[in-house]
Amino acid sequence: MKYKTASLYIDTLLDFLYPRNIYCIVCKKGIKKTQKYSLCKSCYEKIKFIDLCACEKCGKPLEKLYLPTKCPDCLKTEHIFTKAFSCVVYDDNMKQLVHRLKYGKERYIAYHMAEIMVDKLKKEGLSEIDFVIPVPLHKRKERERGFNQAYLLAKYIGKAMDWNADRKNLVKIKETLSQNQLSKDERKKNLKNVFSVVSKDIYKGKTILMVDDVYTTGNTIDACSKEILKASPKNIFVISFATGKNT
Repeated sequence: MKYKTASLYIDTLLDFLYPRNIYCIVCKKGIKKTQKYSLCKSCYEKIKFIDLCACEKCGKPLEKLYLPTKCPDCLKTEHIFTKAFSCVVYDDNMKQLVHRLKYGKERYIAYHMAEIMVDKLKKEGLSEIDFVIPVPLHKRKERERGFNQAYLLAKYIGKAMDWNADRKNLVKIKETLSQNQLSKDERKKNLKNVFSVVSKDIYKGKTILMVDDVYTTGNTIDACSKEILKASPKNIFVISFATGKNT
C-alpha cells in the first residue's frame, strides 16, 4: 500500500512538472496537444515504425525483399517465448530517447513510449493477457537508478489495457555484467540462473506479456521465459519499444 501511494504521488508530481503533449519528447520543441505520442510532425515522420515486414518470432524488422518469415537469428536460434513484437527501429534518435529515460531519469517519456506499445499490441490483436511482467532489475541496480524503466512501461500498458501489471513474482536474484560488452556465448553464461519465479501457481495456465524497453539478442527474454515456463503458463508474449535492424 505504501509503495502504491508513493508511486501515485510520484506520477502526480511528474504530471505537474512535465505536462503531457506540450513539448515533443524527441526534440523538445513546443507542440499542439493534439500531436500523437507527444511527438512533433517532423520527429514523428523520422521514426521507423516496424510494419508487416518483421520476423514472425522475435519481431525484428526485415528487408522487404527478404524471403524467409524469420530473421537470420531466429532461423538458427530456438527462442523460448511464444512470440515477440517491437514497435520501432532502434536508431540513433530512439537510442537517445531510451537513454534519457533510463539514465537521464526523464520518467515521463515512459508514458508516451507505452502509448506506442499499446497501439502496437492492439494492431497485432493481443487482447487477452493475464499478467504484464517487466523484465526485472536486481534490487541494488534498481535502487541506484531509482526505478525500473521496464516496470514503468508495463504499468502504463496494464493501465491502458486493463491488465494486471505484476512486478513481484519474477525477480532477478543475481547481479550480472552489462550484456552489451559480452560475446554471444558470454551473454548466455552471464544470464544463467539469475531470474526466479516466486510463486509458480500464479502463472499456471495464464497468458503472460513480458515488457522491456529494447530487444537485442533475446537472451534476457529467453532467460526470463525459461523460469516462467517452469510455472506452466499458456503463452509467453513479448513487447519491446525498440529493436535493432537486421543486416
